[in-house]
Amino acid sequence: MVKSFLWWVAVFLCSLKPIVCEQFVPPQVWENVEYKRLIDVEHVYTIEAVELKVKNVDNKPNADYFFALPKRVFDNLSVFSVQLKDKHVFISSVLTSETTKLEDGTEIAYGLIQLPTPIEPDEDVTLNVNISYNLPNEPHPEHIGIADEQHLLLKTTRFPLSSYETGNGTVELFGSIEFDEFHAPEGHELQPTSGDAPGLIRSWEAIPPFAQGPELNVVYAHNIPMKRVVNLQRDVWLSHWAGSIQFEEYYELLNCGAKLNKGFSRLEHMLDQQNMRLSHYCSVLEMSLPEDSSDHYYTDKVGMVTTFRVLGDNIYLKPRYPIFGGWKYNFTTGWTNPLSNFLRQIEGSDRLHILSVPLLNGSPDTIYDNVDLSVYLPEGAKVDEVESPTPPIRVDISTQKSYLDLNKGHVKVTLTFKNMIDQVGTGELLIKYSYDNEALYRKPINVALYIFTALMGFFFLKSINLNVSN
Repeated sequence: MVKSFLWWVAVFLCSLKPIVCEQFVPPQVWENVEYKRLIDVEHVYTIEAVELKVKNVDNKPNADYFFALPKRVFDNLSVFSVQLKDKHVFISSVLTSETTKLEDGTEIAYGLIQLPTPIEPDEDVTLNVNISYNLPNEPHPEHIGIADEQHLLLKTTRFPLSSYETGNGTVELFGSIEFDEFHAPEGHELQPTSGDAPGLIRSWEAIPPFAQGPELNVVYAHNIPMKRVVNLQRDVWLSHWAGSIQFEEYYELLNCGAKLNKGFSRLEHMLDQQNMRLSHYCSVLEMSLPEDSSDHYYTDKVGMVTTFRVLGDNIYLKPRYPIFGGWKYNFTTGWTNPLSNFLRQIEGSDRLHILSVPLLNGSPDTIYDNVDLSVYLPEGAKVDEVESPTPPIRVDISTQKSYLDLNKGHVKVTLTFKNMIDQVGTGELLIKYSYDNEALYRKPINVALYIFTALMGFFFLKSINLNVSN
């Protein structure tokens, strides 16, 4: 009986074995000769720059390199780009669905770097990989006073993480005026960098594939607001007749920095403002605007807010209250620009147009969890092509009725983004659409016909004698 039971257990385990072993592991055809990892903590988001010298250790040419990333970083990526060193040429890089689960439960995801030409055996190539991810670091401590300095805790892998063997690996931190390694294990401590700018650095040799080392915990000074836009609804309205383009943005803003350790004190806040220094709470929101903007407005849930000022191509919004860590603020702002600054007519055609608008016009040093960018083209327009420098997760084309829309309404192009940062907001969204004279004049003619019909109906009703007589 026992033998029979053991036999069935063995059969069951054998049936599970292919499933357990069926996870992805990149082919070991590369060796990292040198892996230099630079971590910039200056912003609310984290920026990593990796200089990677790789060597083909296979017996045939190879062009595909799998760049390993922790799954939590992969899921919050804002930027993943690769260049050939010294040539400043971007090469093909895509995020894959392949993952590897390590023995300690850590899940590894990959970005696939596709070299322009295969690398011969024993040859090497140097790559520059740029990564930014929407993953703000934790406040440390979590609660502070109004006048206290804010510090953040960075948690990351100590060794440069790779799916290939690494000959020499270096990690360096910079971007703050103060660094302090938290619970550094003996023999693995990071050392202060040489030079004027504070930082930490350390190198290791002969790092096995997927080796992470003891977790790296670094506390650093970051006494500026941690601005996080949970949701942004950005609407852009075009009018060929008025020759204008209108922008309206609705923000759901959160300061994800350190929270107050006691109740808010107006007196403490006023005294701290007299120090004229950077602080961990947000009192003013600075936003960049396109040139020649006009008709600015600023509202929140209460109503119109008059505490804003426009200086050049910037608008400064003062919320009704300072936004401390954990506090939220919802507001709407908008403005108008000449349409000719954003719209071009394709040469040789009187109906093809190209619209170019920035993805974002928000506050600097800000992360965006969810962004819905909607562009409302004139009624009767036909969308030919939509191009965005940052790939959206979804593109929808529909119609929506507005004032004096008598037929289907404005053509609405909506792009949905996740995990955006302010640096990618400078990119331009391009929409190519056709809009001929027939569509241009159809709306005013239809409006005129409706008004004429209404007036004629009123005239005939007035001419009817409704008096009652014998």
